[in-house]
Amino acid sequence: MKIVNINAEILEAVWTCEEKGNCTFDAVKMMTINSHPIDDALLSELDRSGLLTIQKNEVRLTEKGRNEAKPIIRRHRLAERLLTDVLGMRVEETEASACEYEHVLAPGLTEAICTLLGHPRECPHGSPIPEGECCKRLESSFTSAVKSLDSMSVGNEMKIAYIRTNDNTMINKLVTFGISPGKKLKIRQKSPTFVIEIGHSQIALERNIAMAIYGLEDR
Repeated sequence: MKIVNINAEILEAVWTCEEKGNCTFDAVKMMTINSHPIDDALLSELDRSGLLTIQKNEVRLTEKGRNEAKPIIRRHRLAERLLTDVLGMRVEETEASACEYEHVLAPGLTEAICTLLGHPRECPHGSPIPEGECCKRLESSFTSAVKSLDSMSVGNEMKIAYIRTNDNTMINKLVTFGISPGKKLKIRQKSPTFVIEIGHSQIALERNIAMAIYGLEDR
């Protein structure tokens, strides 16, 4: 592994340690990266680089260090959600794969995954997922433009913005039918069941599914 990747892993480890509220020098050194312990030299190097501070027995990320660690943490935890919610993996099986994803996901793909998952706030372990630009755009548009499918009228057209659910079975079903962020659909019927038109197909949806699909009305 390249030294820059080792540094990134250490910053991630310190971030996680800070969340637990007991980020001591000894606690960080007990962590391992690829089965190798974090030694004094690596921590001292990051201290000199201004990415973290070591004071007595306490280790803390600097603002610069947090800015570098934040996208890594975000990619890792979104990858965990993707693996559990969409691919159906057990939580305890996700760590190794999530570690690989966090280093290869491009920013655009990270936002696409976040949008598909409905901008989740927590990873499967209950740790917070740092907010991304797509989440900020969602918050700014929520009050005026973004609506749930079930709140729109028959004949309305929608461009899907995100799917808000942690039900991986539902997400798999929708993706199979081509219902995903960026796609356009038209509401053909709302009662007794929802019927939408997407592409050249008409699809019947249960109300709870319609309530989970959010988008912008396409005028």
